[in-house]
Amino acid sequence: MRRRLAVVWRSVASVSLLVLTALTLPAQAAAPADTLVVGIDEDAITLDPMNFRHRQTETILRNIYDGLVTRTPDMEIVPELAESWEQVDETTWIFRLRRGVTFHDGTPFTAADAAYSINRTVKEGAMGGQTSPRQGLLGNVIGAEALDEYTLKIETDGPWPALLSFLPFHLMVPAATGDGLIEQPIGTGPFRFVEWQRGQRVVLERYDGYYGGSPELPPVGPAQVRRVIFQVLPEPATRLAALRAGEIDIMVDVPVDQMGAIEADPNLELLAVNGTRSFFMEMNVQKPPFTDPRVRQAINYAVDVQAIVDGVLNGLATRTPTLLSPQAFAFDDSLEPYPYDPERARALLEEAGVGRGFAMTIDTMPDNRSAAEVIAFYLQQVGIQAQVQTWGDYGAMIDAIRRGDRDAWVDSWGNATLDPSDIAEPKLQTGGRGNYSGYSNPRVDELLALAARSSDPAAREAAYREVQQIIYDEAPMLFGWVAQDLYAINRRVEGWRPSPDSRINLHDAVKR
Repeated sequence: MRRRLAVVWRSVASVSLLVLTALTLPAQAAAPADTLVVGIDEDAITLDPMNFRHRQTETILRNIYDGLVTRTPDMEIVPELAESWEQVDETTWIFRLRRGVTFHDGTPFTAADAAYSINRTVKEGAMGGQTSPRQGLLGNVIGAEALDEYTLKIETDGPWPALLSFLPFHLMVPAATGDGLIEQPIGTGPFRFVEWQRGQRVVLERYDGYYGGSPELPPVGPAQVRRVIFQVLPEPATRLAALRAGEIDIMVDVPVDQMGAIEADPNLELLAVNGTRSFFMEMNVQKPPFTDPRVRQAINYAVDVQAIVDGVLNGLATRTPTLLSPQAFAFDDSLEPYPYDPERARALLEEAGVGRGFAMTIDTMPDNRSAAEVIAFYLQQVGIQAQVQTWGDYGAMIDAIRRGDRDAWVDSWGNATLDPSDIAEPKLQTGGRGNYSGYSNPRVDELLALAARSSDPAAREAAYREVQQIIYDEAPMLFGWVAQDLYAINRRVEGWRPSPDSRINLHDAVKR
């Protein structure tokens, strides 16, 4: 077994050869000193801040738009466009807005714009006849109202203790622009939109009229660089080659097999931050044999997830017994991750009537390909003929999964709020917006609804702990890990460090 596993590790390590090959390519022109270039793995899917559920899109838009509140790199919630707030009763919140803020077209930001932004997100059909896909990220909010020019009221239809945890994800737009945001984004953020070359890059320029951002995130004032470019480079090897050539200044999603090359380069620096994304292999529980929980449990026993953490992720991850991060509220530390037990896996497969094995395809994006290949290797050892299909377009992969004929997929889901509702509702609730597996359990739905409505922390914790036990037993996914996020930067870049919520805030970054 160890010899065969070594072959897999060598296959994974072969990705490094692609890196070395890429490094022999001729260098292109380095980015100018007043321009910061970020190499991202996927393009934006839209420039409308109410019409996406996509990490890379949010990374870009967060530099154009600001929210009522934001988070520090230490995940503390601090004021941004709102100077202060208070909860006046179980369903009403009052926010007092910062004065002197202007949009990129010079018009002032007021409570009317803030109310429009909230309502465009939560109201049915308020986004040009469509309902915002971000509606679920405002939970029980039913609407907002401008009480005067700089006072905003937000109302919920019941207690919702997680409101402040979710507000950093909601960006403020000008009411006058309406649904034209996709063509001409106009925000209050540190950079204004210049151009979007689809599939290639998004270009932004410093907004000299910027109010300065949150006083809790100094320095306060205009951005330090004149121009920002988000360059789309899907392959990790290509991103590293561009970083070493000076074509980009910040590289996202550094694979662990590239750590050595970065650490050995005196011009580069490797940065790590504890992530808030849970990784897993979700299974199509509506498609045989994954309809049988014994098969799903068998897959959890069959794969040595700790070996993936140690060998593929270089130990830079923490195993999770279910979907929740150990940092999350109500995490059940009494649950132990499934042990590696191939004999138990074979016995369960026999009980389920598939002891002779079956064929399956594991879908994945390039950055998760190494882990997917090792998962496939382990499944092959218990008789499951698993193969890996790598996609170049995340949206296309998810569209294929939603059609219901895929088997399983290695993916992740962010939980930047560290509130369980942020991940459990979309992934586990019947019909949840991210529930691609088709999993459904009435008791889980009941518990999630109870926890979302309760203002009692003890009741919420008890509900979420019961959910974790049910999910552990029914295993709609191969439970994986929460990884550290790895970035690499040119050492000329100063004033920037990564954030656990995966956002890249470039307001304070400078290139020497």
